[in-house]
Amino acid sequence: MAIPFVQECNESMSGVYTAAREIREAIDAVAELATDETWEGKSAEEWMTELEGLTGDVLRALGDPLSEAIEECRNNAQRMEQESAGV
Repeated sequence: MAIPFVQECNESMSGVYTAAREIREAIDAVAELATDETWEGKSAEEWMTELEGLTGDVLRALGDPLSEAIEECRNNAQRMEQESAGV
């Protein structure tokens, strides 16, 4: 009997997509709060510039690179499941 690698992978990757979505939503929420009228001054601007740099990298990583990694994991799971079934 084959080990259900594909099912396990799909369940795990669903969790990854959910976590990635939550990270994006949190970044959007922080950015939105930082547009408040009182959010001004040298420290606020420096913090926002640093945040934008960091979040830009994070958002890029949660885009195509994440999708490609997930696709690779799914391909691995498919191969492993076939191997476990003796195919």
